[in-house]
Amino acid sequence: MNTKKSILICGYYGSYNLGDEAMLAGMLKLLRELQDNLQITVFSRDTQDTTARHSVRAVHYRNSQLKIKHNIALLQNQFFILGGGDLLRDGVDQSIAKGWLRPLQQAIRLRRRTLVLGISVGEIWRKETQDMIPQVLNRVDLLTVRDADSKSKLEKLGVRKSIHIISDLALQFLPETRLPNQPVERPIQIGISIRPLNLRGRYTDAGIYLRYQQEMAAIADLLVEQYEATVHFLPFQALKSGYHSSNDDYVATLELLRYSRYSNHFVVHRSFESLHTLNQLISELDLVIGMRLHSLILAAGLGVPVIAAEYDSKVRGFMEEIGQAQHSIPLEYFERKQLLSSIDEILANPLMARKDVETGIQNYRQRSLGIQQALRQALA
Repeated sequence: MNTKKSILICGYYGSYNLGDEAMLAGMLKLLRELQDNLQITVFSRDTQDTTARHSVRAVHYRNSQLKIKHNIALLQNQFFILGGGDLLRDGVDQSIAKGWLRPLQQAIRLRRRTLVLGISVGEIWRKETQDMIPQVLNRVDLLTVRDADSKSKLEKLGVRKSIHIISDLALQFLPETRLPNQPVERPIQIGISIRPLNLRGRYTDAGIYLRYQQEMAAIADLLVEQYEATVHFLPFQALKSGYHSSNDDYVATLELLRYSRYSNHFVVHRSFESLHTLNQLISELDLVIGMRLHSLILAAGLGVPVIAAEYDSKVRGFMEEIGQAQHSIPLEYFERKQLLSSIDEILANPLMARKDVETGIQNYRQRSLGIQQALRQALA
C-alpha cells in the first residue's frame, strides 16, 4: 500500500482574489495528475473559504504571526511549495519578497523538499531583497517561473539554480479552447478589469493612475457609442458584501465610473461566487481590456482577444509570452486614440484575433510540458 505524500502550499490564498484561486486550482490539478495519493494542505488567510473552494486542508497564515503553528505544519509535511504569483518584489514600504521567502527558508532548514512553482519577479531595489533571493532560491529542489523576464531577473540577482519556465498555473485549470467556425450574430460583449494601483512599482505618481481612469472611462463610453457594446466590469478581488481595506476591484470600478457619461449602460458585477461563474462569462466575451493579470490570462486561455493595461512587468511578461506585446500598453501611454485603433483591429476580424490568441496560448502552454518530468522527480 502506497504511503500518502504530504504537501504544504504557500501563496496568496484565501484573500478572495480569483486570479490567485485560479492558480491554486491549476496547481492542484497538475499535482494530482502527476502523483497519486497526495495529502495537500494550504496556508490560507481564510481557511474555510480555501477548504470549500478546493477541497483541501488549510492552515491559517499571516506572514509574521502564528509562527509555532506554521512550523508544526512544515514538520507535518514532506514537501513545501511556494507559488504561484508575483511573490518576489519590493513594495514601497517593505520587501514583499522577504515575507514569502521566510517560510521557504524555514522549510529548507527543516530539510523539507522545496519547490517554487509558477512565480514571477517584479521590481527589486532593496539590498535585503537582492541578497536574500539567491541565498534561498539556490537551495531549493525545483525552481520554476512563469515568464522569461523573471528568469532573466533571477539570473542577474545571482540565482545559479536551474530555472524552468512554465505557463501560468491558472491555465492548467482551463480546458483547451476550440474556435467557432464563424462569428456569432449577437451584440458585442466586452469585459473590462480595473484594479487599485496601491503605489505598485514605478507607478507612484497618482496623476498617472488618474489619467488612466479618465481614459478608460472614455473608452468604455466610446464602446457604447460606436459599437453599441455591452460592457462588463469584472472584479477579480472583491467581496460579496463589505470591502477590502485597500485592494478592492469593485471600489476601483466605482471610482472610475465617476468619469463616465454612460455608467448606467454598463454591467458592473459586484463579485463572482466561483471561478466557474467568472470563466463562463469571460468565454462569452469578444474582447477583454484588462489591468488585472489574470483577467488577461483567463481570457486568452479561453480564446478571447485581450488588450493589457500594463501596470507591472508581469503583465508585459505574459503578453510577450503569448505574442501579444503590441496590445500591452503601459499606463502612462494608455489613451483612447491608441486603444480604439487596437479595438477596431480586433473587432473588425474577430476570428483572426481569436486565432492569434489561441496560437499564442498554445505556444505558451508548451512551456509546461517539459517540466512535468522534473516535477515528478522532485515529488518522488
